[in-house]
Amino acid sequence: MKRLFALLLTALLLAGSAAADPVDLSGLSFDELVALRDQLNLAIWNSREWQEVTVPAGVWVVGEDIPAGHWSIRVAGDCDIILVSYFDKLDDAGLSVGPGSYLFSQTIATPGLSGFGEVNAETVDIDMQDGWYFKNAGAVVFTPYAGKPDLGFQ
Repeated sequence: MKRLFALLLTALLLAGSAAADPVDLSGLSFDELVALRDQLNLAIWNSREWQEVTVPAGVWVVGEDIPAGHWSIRVAGDCDIILVSYFDKLDDAGLSVGPGSYLFSQTIATPGLSGFGEVNAETVDIDMQDGWYFKNAGAVVFTPYAGKPDLGFQ
């Protein structure tokens, strides 16, 4: 019993000291660093803080309806092409982009969906600010932005 207690106490002390030391990445190869990054991304995606929210069609106020921040946005449906817009001024009716507004607009589609030979984007990333507006013509899924994709350069 004493031996088991001593073993558990040693394991706890080693785990505590290992957690306190900073990680030295300087000795890792490129492939090891890429593998580590992939493991980190997976851990982030599996964390409790990670969330996906489906936003129905409409005009939404950033900071009230949608939290400000950097978001990745994709189509919620199985076979849809949706226009999304992000802008700073609303029109008088409160339904669309106001005159003289800064406007970012992008069509996104369900993965693999294209028509007439065109290829549509599957996601759009927008860094949203309080007080701006987001308009979507159909249901979309907001996911916290996880970073730029790896382009494979060495």
